[in-house]
Amino acid sequence: MLVSLCMFSFSAFAAETVSVSIPVEIEGGGTAVVITEVNCPLPEASSIKVQDGKAENINISFSVPGDYKYTIQAKTKDGTYYSPACYTANVAVRTDKGGTMTATVVLTKADSNYKPDKCAFSLSEKPMDANETVPSAPTEPSKEPPKRPPTSRPQTGDDSMLDIYLLICILAAGGLFMLSIIYMISTNRLIGKNK
Repeated sequence: MLVSLCMFSFSAFAAETVSVSIPVEIEGGGTAVVITEVNCPLPEASSIKVQDGKAENINISFSVPGDYKYTIQAKTKDGTYYSPACYTANVAVRTDKGGTMTATVVLTKADSNYKPDKCAFSLSEKPMDANETVPSAPTEPSKEPPKRPPTSRPQTGDDSMLDIYLLICILAAGGLFMLSIIYMISTNRLIGKNK
């Protein structure tokens, strides 16, 4: 009975989700592309077709509280991306004391502090140059250890010859070591003679 109770509570917890809808309008029609950051839930579709004069929604469901980030970019029917009009959607998913999940979406237009209520792409914005690239989702970190740059001494601006000072210190330490050995040998001889 305890096992079935645990399974029921786990199922009830796992089944709770909250969804958000991000409205997108594209003047002249086109395709909205959603770029998902690492460890963020995927939207229902990574791209949606938007007709001219209509708004379509990007729908994303969340089952775990946290902060999530998405980038929304749009391209025209001929495949040219709008630039610099890309939007960032920051989604904050929280659970209140009663266990109810809520989600808040804050949209920000690229290179500004403007926080609109929808992603609106306009033909008046310049299209991307051939050299520009669409923002891409971050890649998983490499499991290989990073390559270390060749080691060299930092340039301090001090022209002193540290190598020579270091060599003198090593020779002095060696000399002290030899003197201590000679002292021990001569002390042992004197003790041996006195017996």
